[in-house]
Amino acid sequence: MLFSSFPGEGIFMRNAVVEPGLFVEHAAGDTRVPRALVHKAADAEVLLARIHPRGEGRFAVTAHWPHDHPLHHREADGSRDALIVVETLRQAGICLSHRFFDVPVDHPFILCGFEFDLDAPLCDRRPGGEDAEVVFDITVRCDRPRPGRVNMSAEATVLVDGRPVGRAGMDWIPLTPERYEAVRHRGATTVPPGDAARGDATGTDGRQGGDEGVVLPAPAVGRDRADAVLLAALPDDPCGWRLRMDTGHPALFDHASDHVPGMVLVEAFRQAALLSVNGSADPDAAPRGWFLGSMRTTFDAFGELGLPVIVTATADPESGGFLTTATQGGRVLATARLTGASLPLLDPLPRKADTAC
Repeated sequence: MLFSSFPGEGIFMRNAVVEPGLFVEHAAGDTRVPRALVHKAADAEVLLARIHPRGEGRFAVTAHWPHDHPLHHREADGSRDALIVVETLRQAGICLSHRFFDVPVDHPFILCGFEFDLDAPLCDRRPGGEDAEVVFDITVRCDRPRPGRVNMSAEATVLVDGRPVGRAGMDWIPLTPERYEAVRHRGATTVPPGDAARGDATGTDGRQGGDEGVVLPAPAVGRDRADAVLLAALPDDPCGWRLRMDTGHPALFDHASDHVPGMVLVEAFRQAALLSVNGSADPDAAPRGWFLGSMRTTFDAFGELGLPVIVTATADPESGGFLTTATQGGRVLATARLTGASLPLLDPLPRKADTAC
């Protein structure tokens, strides 16, 4: 379990009162928490609707999952990509830290790791076509081992219309801006001038060769947008890919970042596992769907935007799935173990349909 790294059971929570102005009304029936509380620049990236404290560090967080989104859209059959669980819990941890655990809004966070297990593919549409209610029942633990140090963790049960469909957990550390700067640049690799702004992006205008690798078609990695393809094939390594980033992507780069975002690596791991399921020798072959049932990720180091990142995926005897790793200049940035199940060959379907899972 992730949570063993932060064993402290002490809860430090101010009075669990939802303050006026915690929620913002965007349109009729569309209420979300303010984007600043989840460290987002765009309202469309906020995945939290309501928060109800239940006492002793426990919260019911109602999700706001959009129908249409660059990454987290709902499929024609009503299903969702499993990584929406990770992003929802990540935003919940940030918001709860600020509102209920006295972490100032200007404090950055370091995500140490997360895990989730799903019982079946996510579906948030009822048989009649109405939206199902998605609630994360979250318990937060906050340990303050010494002045200036805060370790936080969360365990969550994911419920759809009151029915448990999975579990998730996360560890993170809030830091003062000054402390973050010290930690961020400790042991960092020097980036040539101008390369940081470039972000090692290869663009979205088709496949390229050379050192950048061969950019894959979006369906091969389970996406329908070219700017969401994060991997480029390496001709001499069938189990490795070059990370490619479009820093203009509205979801993955919602706001400026001084490092490779953790959610970029998480999405890259999902894509690498899917390519391993389908076999990456023929990226134009019709891909099989893959239900991502579990993922356990640890983050070890910051990745520099201006330097190459290599993502690998190999069979993992321990989990029966895949072990994925992101490295930069020989240094491990993050690792993840993913398990899942193959689904039938995918047939392109329109986003809007009357079917429901």
